[in-house]
Amino acid sequence: MGTPYSAVITLIVTAGVLNIIMGLYVLSGRSKLATVKTFFIFSLLAAIYTFGAALELSSRSLQEIQFWIKIEYLGMPFLPPLNLLIILTYLGMERYLRPGLLISMFAIPVVTLLLVMTNELHHLYYRDILLRPDVSALKVDIVAGPWYIIQGAYTFACLIGGVVLLLRSWRKMPSYRFQLGTMLIGLVLPLIGDFLYLGGLTPDGMDPIPVIMTLTSALYLWALTSKGLFHVAPIARDNLFSSMREGVLVLDLDNRLVDFNPAAATMMPELSPSAIGEPLHEMWQLHTTEPLFGTEKREGPDTGEAEIEEIRWEIGNHSLHYQIRSSIVRNQRGREAGRLIVLIDVTDKARLQEELRQMAYYDGLTRIYNRSHFMKLSYALLNQAVRSREPLAFLLFDIDHFKRINDVYGHDIGDQALQHIVELTRKTMRTEDLFARYGGEEFAVAMPGLSTSEATAAAERIRAELLAQPMTIPQGPLLITASFGVAEVKTSPLNGTVDAEAEQAWWDTELKKVLKQADRALYEAKRSGRNAIRVSDEE
Repeated sequence: MGTPYSAVITLIVTAGVLNIIMGLYVLSGRSKLATVKTFFIFSLLAAIYTFGAALELSSRSLQEIQFWIKIEYLGMPFLPPLNLLIILTYLGMERYLRPGLLISMFAIPVVTLLLVMTNELHHLYYRDILLRPDVSALKVDIVAGPWYIIQGAYTFACLIGGVVLLLRSWRKMPSYRFQLGTMLIGLVLPLIGDFLYLGGLTPDGMDPIPVIMTLTSALYLWALTSKGLFHVAPIARDNLFSSMREGVLVLDLDNRLVDFNPAAATMMPELSPSAIGEPLHEMWQLHTTEPLFGTEKREGPDTGEAEIEEIRWEIGNHSLHYQIRSSIVRNQRGREAGRLIVLIDVTDKARLQEELRQMAYYDGLTRIYNRSHFMKLSYALLNQAVRSREPLAFLLFDIDHFKRINDVYGHDIGDQALQHIVELTRKTMRTEDLFARYGGEEFAVAMPGLSTSEATAAAERIRAELLAQPMTIPQGPLLITASFGVAEVKTSPLNGTVDAEAEQAWWDTELKKVLKQADRALYEAKRSGRNAIRVSDEE
């Protein structure tokens, strides 16, 4: 024959069984739980509490009730802080869970357990435990002691703190509202039960929490097995967002700032919590002259792909290169809700690309064009000269006795001599002239629009500049001279109109031909005594 509380006891025992099943499910590894150990301990202590409560209701003497109350307190005081700990971990707030805080969270429950176990010696937790004469079954009234009030206040603080944290995350984590809602139910129902119990509004003055745990435990178990409750996704999202090296900006449809991560605050020092809700445009313009990328209205259908652009970015006195990726953010209905802008520092990449470009186009020592790039640009000049029938002259010159400079003074002085020649030559050149290091100590100049006589005059200016300004070295002034060869492109080598293929073949051969002519003239200048200019007379 059952007791008057048989149905209630059955529900409470069911809650204990459900908690054991949850603990075993978590330990099995089938749940991708963010904090396995904490949730297992929570489930185990909840089972101890509910089984103790069931056995308290089925007790037949005051001594049995007192014994099972002590068993209940092996679990009950620890459940609120453990619940709060699970919520903090789920919301990605582990950085606050330092050893000192963890110790303080469980200090009051430990003291409570000790006081309950030794209550007969001091009555600090219960002033008295009295049998109730006016109920149909064995039931007790509790006369609370001072620590009972402290433990009750701490329980309420943990539950209310968890509710506040979950409500704060409700807007920030819309994709996880099912999980947040489940945890809110698991906190709000016990809060309501405690208020009813303290107000004397429960049947026979019974503690409703063990019965409520039947509902919350069933809800938790269902959410764990089918909906991924407590999975690591929100933590991963929060930690990923905070720890990303790339700056992330979230904008609404009016380009107002909705959220940003710490990396973005480093890239844009003006960002602060007070900037949330403000237009981003003005802060953006403090760092670049480029418009707020990706926010312009585009014509045509949206492909869903991120837009990518590289821009120059200024932070204080530092000039950087950022890759900007902009993509649309959509709500659960698929409608456009805003825009996500990611800033990636590609300064090292841009610097490497510039270095590679310099290596491909320029001579490493003199910083003028190298031979291959000079030939490419000269071909374009030749094409233009032929089409416009304008003159184009080439000048080759070579440092006289360069080997002797290296042998007598060393290669360091030889390198300085090359740089000295380049510096003086640049002073006499026009902006449209092409200047290149053609070989070891040989240089080339392409002079668009100049005839042979004009190019020869330009060569004479260079020769005179070298004579007028010897290079200063530790041993004293070092006079450096050069020998020059001049040749002009004949822009009408073919008579009459020719087809495009024939003209292209001429362009391909004429450049090499005119440079050979200038080279022969250069060596004629050397044979005639050096420090001289010779003009090619070849047709």
